[in-house]
Amino acid sequence: MTPLHYRIEPAEPAAHRFHVALTIQHPDPAGQWLTLPAWIPGSYLVRDFARNVLTLVAESGGEPVQVDQVDKDCWRAAPATGPLTVLMEVHAFDTSVRTAYLDSERGFFNATSLCLRVAGQEHVPCTVDLMAPDANAVTGRWRVATSMRPVEAEPWGFGRYGCEHYDDLIDHPVEMGEFEIVEFVAGGRPHAFAMTGAGRFDADALAADVARICDAQVALFGELPCDRYLFLNNVTADGYGGLEHRYSSALASPRRAMPAPGGSGRSDDYVNFLGLVSHEYFHLWNVRRLMPAAVANSSLTAPAYFDDLWAYEGITSYYDDLGLLRAGVIDAPRYLDLLAKQMTRLERNPGRYRQSLAESSRLAWTKFYQQDASAPNAIVSYYNKGALVACALDLTLRRETDGACSLDDVMRTLWARYGRAMKPIPDAAIEQIAGEVSGLDLTDFFDAMIRTAGEVPLPELLADFGVTASVRPATGPEDTGGRPGSDSTGPRCWTGLSVKGQRQPRLTTVVDDSPAQQAGLAAGDRLVALDFEEATPGVIRVLEQRRAPGETVDVHAIRGDRLLHRQLSLAPPQDNTWTLRMDTGADEAVAHRRLAWLGASVAQVSEAG
Repeated sequence: MTPLHYRIEPAEPAAHRFHVALTIQHPDPAGQWLTLPAWIPGSYLVRDFARNVLTLVAESGGEPVQVDQVDKDCWRAAPATGPLTVLMEVHAFDTSVRTAYLDSERGFFNATSLCLRVAGQEHVPCTVDLMAPDANAVTGRWRVATSMRPVEAEPWGFGRYGCEHYDDLIDHPVEMGEFEIVEFVAGGRPHAFAMTGAGRFDADALAADVARICDAQVALFGELPCDRYLFLNNVTADGYGGLEHRYSSALASPRRAMPAPGGSGRSDDYVNFLGLVSHEYFHLWNVRRLMPAAVANSSLTAPAYFDDLWAYEGITSYYDDLGLLRAGVIDAPRYLDLLAKQMTRLERNPGRYRQSLAESSRLAWTKFYQQDASAPNAIVSYYNKGALVACALDLTLRRETDGACSLDDVMRTLWARYGRAMKPIPDAAIEQIAGEVSGLDLTDFFDAMIRTAGEVPLPELLADFGVTASVRPATGPEDTGGRPGSDSTGPRCWTGLSVKGQRQPRLTTVVDDSPAQQAGLAAGDRLVALDFEEATPGVIRVLEQRRAPGETVDVHAIRGDRLLHRQLSLAPPQDNTWTLRMDTGADEAVAHRRLAWLGASVAQVSEAG
């Protein structure tokens, strides 16, 4: 038996409890220290997984061994003369991709939630027995999907799996239950989807599109550093998100985003899902192998602070949609719509004037992942602004070197210097290599974009690539940027009322200097009436379309258990929604520069005009 052996059983699905046994062949003779991680790489929030441990006991040679919990996620077992077995019950009822879940329909876990780290034996091999549930306690015939290497297990089966060490163990999420398998080849290597709860969808279309996306990302780096890859996709009514790993990724997606059988074209929801797939696959290089030193050197017991999170998530967020274009699953005009949506998100975020990208990166643990009512006015997203800065960096490199250098070259150099050998990357390495590869002095660019709060000069840069950026009022709450529909009617005024729900809708955000804020309304208030008419999202929209700036609206709202009466003065509509179009009259040099960036055909330029 290997030095460490884990046995994981979905023992009580109705109670949402995994039973976990850890056998340590050679425990520390002075007493064995055990810990659970406080956070999982790729998600920068202390989640304290140990809080879900219900019971923890130990035995050796059939005799109980005393275990003391020293702090919130650390235990010490008394000295044992032989192999030590630690038994845990763990509550698992979090549907996110970051933790663990179990019911009669499915099971899922990251080992950070279930598997103890053995102090002093973090680098020794381990095996994992994935046990099948009692067939009477679950629905359907369960299988297993994981990128762990089988030792004594059939494909997609329960049984024994092996890992090189603890960090390898926690890098392979596990899905249990009924799922559909979609297999394809990309980069010359086997890939697969395990689709849970997807219903009817076009598996062939999904496989073809994702294979092209994966091939495009492989082409960027010039190699695929894994021998297989697995997407675990849990499909629900409205889930969305992902978490990256070296050989797999865990996804959550809405059912409406799955490609419909016999469908024509790619819906916006499906394109958004493909963007998520592209994002997590790009992380196979950027984060999981191009790893920030702060994460690589972390014990996962306390936050790992670093200023370059924007480079790992923001650059990935730039390449996820660009990867769709390079794969040919969207055309250039549609890509520019997606970029316009990113620009619109930032335009509507007053926090960009208060927080820099470096601060957003360093304070992700408390600011970005624990947002409160002040968040829109106080913080900026390292995903959103990071993607736009990555785009600005790419365009700057291409323009200033006359096409001799791009962000692609920077990423390939990072890969060759750090990623291929999985050498941890120090802060500011991206800045150093960008200057080195391009031969440019980029100090002012990075000082302005990373260490200073404010705007990203994309409109000016895009003009140098034959793309016209124009800003306008939103045509309605569904307008998130890009080309507006031909029948869209814009508002005549702005209330600042962003709400969720139909009856007594709740204010979700109140941005600085908006009419809603000036009226004394706050996030969380429930709107009762506007000018004595029952408040609904539809009433708000009609009001903004029919009333004029300067007019006053009587607002009744409930805060806590108190009824408020406020006067709201309507303001002119905001120019906060970006549209990007290719300039059909661009001169030859500009058109060539655009072609090198977007690969746009003449037909696509005509469509955008």
